[in-house]
Amino acid sequence: MMGEQRRLFRILIDRGGKIHRGDETYPCKIIDLTEKGFQLESNGGFLVGDELHLEFVLSEPTLLVCTVRVTHIRHSFLGAEILRISPDHQAELTGFIDQFNALNMTGF
Repeated sequence: MMGEQRRLFRILIDRGGKIHRGDETYPCKIIDLTEKGFQLESNGGFLVGDELHLEFVLSEPTLLVCTVRVTHIRHSFLGAEILRISPDHQAELTGFIDQFNALNMTGF
């Protein structure tokens, strides 16, 4: 499992978003992403194992919405794996990553 995780390239981004836990909403910042999850910054007092509803604008006008599970916490930084995402939003995420990688590989 860890080997699979490490094969995924992390894409550094800086996007503001929202985390919903029950009736509570917290602002967050998406630090990086892969096809399987995100690194977030937020001060919501979250715990490992929490299931959260995440939404943020991946690229205009696409609002990405998914359910994530907190996998680790370090200070205000959270690792979160995607638990549920619509096929359309997964395709948007994959397309964004593919486009990012293609643009960055043209410099070599």
